[in-house]
Amino acid sequence: MVAAVTTRKNGFAEMAYVGEKPWHGLGQKLESGLSIDEWKVAAGMDWEAKRSRVRFGEGDNQKIFDEHHVIFRSDSKMPLGIVGHKFKLVQPGEILEFFRDLTDGNGYELNTAGTLFDGRRFWALARVTDDAVVVGNDQVKAHLLLCTAIDGSMKTTGKFVAERVVCQNTLSIALGERSSSFAISHRSAFDAEIMKKNLGIATGAFREFMLETRKLAAKPITTQQAEQFIGEALIENNVVSAKEVTSTAAFRKIRELFVEGTAMGAELAGVDGTLWGLLNGITEYVDHHAKGKTPSHQLDNALFGRGDAFKTAALQKALALV
Repeated sequence: MVAAVTTRKNGFAEMAYVGEKPWHGLGQKLESGLSIDEWKVAAGMDWEAKRSRVRFGEGDNQKIFDEHHVIFRSDSKMPLGIVGHKFKLVQPGEILEFFRDLTDGNGYELNTAGTLFDGRRFWALARVTDDAVVVGNDQVKAHLLLCTAIDGSMKTTGKFVAERVVCQNTLSIALGERSSSFAISHRSAFDAEIMKKNLGIATGAFREFMLETRKLAAKPITTQQAEQFIGEALIENNVVSAKEVTSTAAFRKIRELFVEGTAMGAELAGVDGTLWGLLNGITEYVDHHAKGKTPSHQLDNALFGRGDAFKTAALQKALALV
């Protein structure tokens, strides 16, 4: 079974991190303050994506298809996908270069970076602020995530992500009708300055997010209300079908995490029995309990996939109740 985090033939996982080992346990542990160039090597992002026109047929019947190109790795020559000839490449190193000036005395610190699916997708995550308290001892920290897909399955996307310290649950910061994210299509060349301008590269969105989470932590919710919330959220986001929703593994696990208090951090003061506690039950389910082929597939789902969309929708649903 192939893991999502790219692993080379010599066993080297293309991922690096600082601080505590990620919950999925993959990658190289680094010290804080290393250079962008050192990160490129440690995270396995020191190769380039190359392109070649599609060729097919044999012998004298071989033809070249100019309209489509094969994208492949410069190091292993592994093919990563077929795209149109107008497709604009973004290199793994460019994702890290985006953070060079931000980490040079401007308050940002690289936290994780790496590639997924043999290099088809790559990302870097940088810490934006010091920890902020939601309630009691429950702390959240903000990150800036930049990611893209070399096979065209994802635009180059920058967004702010909140991480709960006690359990490493992640949640995209999106409030009301305004999303703290920006994407650039592969039809256009990636422009780091345009991305930074549209993201604002400031902590204003995180400050607003913290104000809203504190409202969630002050809003009590009964078991019956929580069960209704969980069922509606699962159905509305097509996680499960409406038929027998309460008998599904997803419903039962989220209910257990919240109602029975088995979620990580449930013992923290002010969390139990609140909308904030329920939201963290949902994020813990997605990040740690939802079925995936491998832990690294769970990582992809939690940060980029349907799991991320489900968590964001649950946040919006919770905010509508306060």
